Amino acid sequence: MVTFYTREFGKLEAVASGIGKPGSSLTGALELFTLSKLFFAKGRELERLSQAQVIEGFPSLAGNLRSYAYASWLVELTARATEPGEAAPELFDRLLTSLRLLAAGLDGALLTAAFALELAELLGVAPVLTECTVCAGELVGPAWYNAPAGGLVCAACHRDEPEVWELSAGHRALLQGLRTLPVDRLPNLRARPEETAAVLGLARRHLAYHLGFTLKSEAFLRQVEGD
Repeated sequence: MVTFYTREFGKLEAVASGIGKPGSSLTGALELFTLSKLFFAKGRELERLSQAQVIEGFPSLAGNLRSYAYASWLVELTARATEPGEAAPELFDRLLTSLRLLAAGLDGALLTAAFALELAELLGVAPVLTECTVCAGELVGPAWYNAPAGGLVCAACHRDEPEVWELSAGHRALLQGLRTLPVDRLPNLRARPEETAAVLGLARRHLAYHLGFTLKSEAFLRQVEGD
C-alpha cells in the first residue's frame, strides 16, 4: 500500500505490486519526494498502480539532513491534514514549489512556516493576525498569540495562559510577509534567525492545536534544529 498526493485527485492510496522485482518501472516513482506521472487500474476495492514515469526527483534533499527534516514535515503534514479524494491543486502546487525551493537551498524554517500558514488558510483555521481576536480592536503596541483564541490578542485582552506567546513588531511583520508574499518570492525575505524560529514555532503550535494532532516528524525536526 502506497499513499500518493496528486494534483487531480488529492490524496490517493493504491496497491503497488511487483515493486521488489528487478527492473520494475514502478520503483523510482515510489521514492519519497518524487514527482511522477502515474497510471492506475481499477481494483476490486483499491486502485492499483500499473505504470509510472518519474518526472522530477530531489536527490539533494537526501544529502542534507536539515532540508530532509523540513521536507519530511511538509509531506507528513499534507498527508495528515488532507482527506482521500479531495483535490486541492493549489496545495499540490505549493508543496511542489516548496520542495523545489528546499532542494535549491532556501531556508527551511521560513519555507515551512509559510507552508503551514497557507495550509491553515486552505483548511479555514488560519490565525487572525490583523486585529484582536477577542475584542476585534486594532492591534497597537504589544500583541500576544493565543492558541485557543485562534490568533493575536491586544494588551487589554491579554491573559497569562498556556499556549500564549508574546510577539514583537518584528515577529508580526514577518508573519504578515509570510502570509502575503508569493512562495517564489520567499527567497527575497530577510529575517533574523530568532524571529524565524519563533514564527515557525507559532505556526507549528497553531496547526497542532487547531488540527488536533502532532506529526511524527516533529521530533525529528526538533532534534535537527536543536530545540
